[in-house]
Amino acid sequence: MKRHLLFHTLIICLAVSLFTGCKDKPDNPDGPVIPSGHVTTPDWEVSLDYDYSSSMTVIAEVDLTKTYNALTPNDWHIDTADLLAAFAGEECVGVSKPIDNLFFLYITSPSQGNEEITLRYYSVRLHNIFQANTKLTFVNGARLGSVNEPLRPLFEEMK
Repeated sequence: MKRHLLFHTLIICLAVSLFTGCKDKPDNPDGPVIPSGHVTTPDWEVSLDYDYSSSMTVIAEVDLTKTYNALTPNDWHIDTADLLAAFAGEECVGVSKPIDNLFFLYITSPSQGNEEITLRYYSVRLHNIFQANTKLTFVNGARLGSVNEPLRPLFEEMK
């Protein structure tokens, strides 16, 4: 009799754990999922043939908590190996690593005459590349952002 009761108790416990363990999680109640990827550190480099006489600078801060609600300021941080790069089309015209959570980006003149600049950010922690959803216009000698008021572009996952 004890074996029979033990067997039924075991079956009931197993059934309860299966049903409670297999429930679907609610569809992201805190906002979009943070897109963690499998991207290795990109080899973004500025061509050595660029013209030093024409450039602009950007001081920027990257904060993905503005884009991804699931990230809080407590669990978001810039890694010293993260990268912020400027692109004119697919030509890399500037790249920087952070210094005290700010990116000091020196942007060279695009060789193709393309004046639209797109910022891309690589997160070591998330293994993914994000792109700013607004473009900059290349203006020789321009300075965007400062240490006290850095440029704060919004980023989204590159597709």
